[in-house]
Amino acid sequence: FVESSFPFNFSLYCTQIQDHDYICELSDCLSRINSTCIDLCVDIWLYISNNLLKLKMVKTEIGSSTMP
Repeated sequence: FVESSFPFNFSLYCTQIQDHDYICELSDCLSRINSTCIDLCVDIWLYISNNLLKLKMVKTEIGSSTMP
């Protein structure tokens, strides 16, 4: 009766509310993606500063050589 009338899912091993492990998994995944993006930005900046990569110069733009 309950499963057909309400959007509840039966869980065999749980007697109370569902645990919130998915929030930890999602947060860990986002943390790993963030770390990867930060490392990529730092690496690209180092390649440019060591003249391994070249930036295309645009006459109408003003650039900055600082990085936090």
